[in-house]
Amino acid sequence: MKEPLQVNVNGHVLIRDADTNEIIVDQCNAIHPKNVALVIAKALARDTGSSTGIFSLCFGNGGTFFNSSSQLVYRPPNTVGAATLYNQTYSVQVDDLSTGTPSTNSVNYASSVSPAITSIVTITAQLNANEPSGQATADNITTDSEAPYMFDEVGLKSSDDLLLSHLVFSPIEKTGNRVFLIIYTLTISVS
Repeated sequence: MKEPLQVNVNGHVLIRDADTNEIIVDQCNAIHPKNVALVIAKALARDTGSSTGIFSLCFGNGGTFFNSSSQLVYRPPNTVGAATLYNQTYSVQVDDLSTGTPSTNSVNYASSVSPAITSIVTITAQLNANEPSGQATADNITTDSEAPYMFDEVGLKSSDDLLLSHLVFSPIEKTGNRVFLIIYTLTISVS
């Protein structure tokens, strides 16, 4: 009798200032097991009727809030059911193959060396100084924790809008004087 395979997917998010190399976020994230399993199954079946794979990196500002004691409270990651970010305010397309136009945003994979049975998917995105449109021009202009580009959550989505991963972190503000480089890594192992 053969034992079933076990698939593990672990995610990690690194956000840094592209100019100063300051690390802004460096954390592991939660994976939506059902949605990831569905995307893997569609890819194995070469399902052309729907999209598969990682398509966009989404940002939001609903992952935290201040309670009545003015303490920052972190909401749990959404990884069950028809999950979404708490309040998505911006997204960037990282699937550069669907556009045919190379960009600084991409999704790549590599296999580890033997004997490990691991593959690594690396999603790279850059939020340039001019994006998103409507952001504050410089740091510390707003103190509104719910400002549209005061990010406190990030997630990966497939092109059919399935949330694949979710991370909630301390709020960071994206402003016109900063360029953010995001490296989102998924390590997939089979045993």
